Amino acid sequence: MTEIHLNEPELLSLELFRVALSEPTKEARLHAIDVMRHEVSGLSLESFPIFKKGDGQQQNSPDFVHWVAETSADRREAAHQNADIAQRYQKKNERKLNVAEYIGKHVWQTIQEQRYQGVQVPGGTLEQVRNVARELGVTGAKDEDTVRKIWKSYRGVVHLGIAMDFCEDHPRSGLHVLHVAERIRQGLSKHCPKGTSKPYIEPSEQISFLYISEC
Repeated sequence: MTEIHLNEPELLSLELFRVALSEPTKEARLHAIDVMRHEVSGLSLESFPIFKKGDGQQQNSPDFVHWVAETSADRREAAHQNADIAQRYQKKNERKLNVAEYIGKHVWQTIQEQRYQGVQVPGGTLEQVRNVARELGVTGAKDEDTVRKIWKSYRGVVHLGIAMDFCEDHPRSGLHVLHVAERIRQGLSKHCPKGTSKPYIEPSEQISFLYISEC
């Protein structure tokens, strides 16, 4: 399992990190996460303008000014890469991630209900999702083989999007989205379909997001 620790500004930009998770491989996702970190840093800098001596404002510390100058090239490059990631997300990756998260919600529900339904077995989760997609005319999810490939590619990261949806639907729950995501992640990696000894998702496939408190 790969752990990603998020600070407060990054926590407020979770949608950017979900976009990063839409990349098709774990290696590409981790690179995209680094890109999004630069993006968040750039957005945060808008709240901390650079003041120099004589500006009539409180002068920034030399270390801060040096860091801004030293990392400016990285932020510019990250901005270009972020545009490419966003374009891929809008064209195809968002749909795939949505399908995978929909499957993940079904799997999580069977765990909550202690039914532990199989994913790829006849009549299992993938077949049910495919049937729903056919009824609703969902592009890219009508073919069982396509659905199977999407699930295999994205199953290690679906817990974040599922948690974000849950917290958005239950704004008064007071739950921390990353705590919800971690609970779902652990559930998917600890429980197995009935009659098997292999978890729904191997921990090695998963990317876990944890919050770093600045207090």
